[in-house]
Amino acid sequence: MKMNKYAFVATLAFGIALSNYAKAETLPADPWADNSVTTGASNAQVIRVQQVGPVVYGSQPYQPTYEGGSSNIWNTKMPEFTGEMTTWGDGGKVNAPEVNIHNMISITQHLRRMGYNIPTEFENKIKNAPNAVRERIFKAMNEMSNANDPLSRSAQFAKKTIENETGMTFDNVIGNSLDLLGSK
Repeated sequence: MKMNKYAFVATLAFGIALSNYAKAETLPADPWADNSVTTGASNAQVIRVQQVGPVVYGSQPYQPTYEGGSSNIWNTKMPEFTGEMTTWGDGGKVNAPEVNIHNMISITQHLRRMGYNIPTEFENKIKNAPNAVRERIFKAMNEMSNANDPLSRSAQFAKKTIENETGMTFDNVIGNSLDLLGSK
């Protein structure tokens, strides 16, 4: 049981230490700007992709059409998504669906239609993820708040300082964040 507490505190400290040094690489504004792909083989093939239309707010991301029509598995109709469309970078096309539970389940079903053997229990894990994470986080936070070792006392001090500075409790921030994740 103490391992969970130490793992939580160590992860928290490690994350805080690395947050000053972490820098995400800039992703391309339009990852599909070049609509042809060339293989590296000596008998190089060029696969042409035809755009089928603009992205409609709240429905589908850009979906190309490939040769072979309905017999080509890559032409499987994309699922309907909920939420806002997002982009890969600043100023790019809005072409990726918002990450939420509905969209994760929709894309899982889409992958099944494309031939992937994904167990049905996987969808239950997606649906139950926010509550499972909540239980683990609050259990670790409770163990940390009741511990008297130097690492836990340091984490307790940091938690109290952040709560005093922001006026928000960790329980409130984490609980509300998980409620929002679980609501879509």
